[in-house]
Amino acid sequence: MPMEVENLKCPGCGAPIDPTKQNCKYCARPIVVKTFNDFKTMDTKLATKYQTVYKEILKEEPNNAGVNASLGMYLLNIGSYEKALSKFEKAIDDEVDNSEAYFWAGVSILNGKRPFIIPKVSIEKAIEYAKSAIMIENRGIYNYFIAYLKYDFYFLKMLKVTPNYQEELQNAIKNNVTLEDINILSQVMKVQFPEELKIN
Repeated sequence: MPMEVENLKCPGCGAPIDPTKQNCKYCARPIVVKTFNDFKTMDTKLATKYQTVYKEILKEEPNNAGVNASLGMYLLNIGSYEKALSKFEKAIDDEVDNSEAYFWAGVSILNGKRPFIIPKVSIEKAIEYAKSAIMIENRGIYNYFIAYLKYDFYFLKMLKVTPNYQEELQNAIKNNVTLEDINILSQVMKVQFPEELKIN
């Protein structure tokens, strides 16, 4: 969704930007960050600049789904889970086909805690968000997240759930989950995934 705010500046270098372009023509950085990994690779100062620019954009254009999702990724990156969740949910309200917004909303619901100690209603909501992400884009990491939720919440509590975590893990492998995706998810969630969820 192109931004329509006049006189926007690149969050990376401050140069005027063309709102119809994905990247700045001067520094080549993304204007709207679309993946969490983009924030993980930025230094803190640059990420903070992006956050400041995104807040300014949202003052003028509060329903900009791309910017809301990007700001959600920044907030999740700094551990501000509740604020991140509100940004992802706003992005979902305004653009229903953003799989990343659904996925990271599901992660945000956990509020940086293990699924084991989260209320069941929140686990079900996180799974629902991940399933919505899969309906848009069938990525292995989305299945892997569900496998982890089902392992840590259902399996460890000896609760029955179908499909179980092993079946979800097989779906993740079938859908080409990568170690890089798993490592990013591990960092964001601040957990070490158990041996039962290891992939080769």
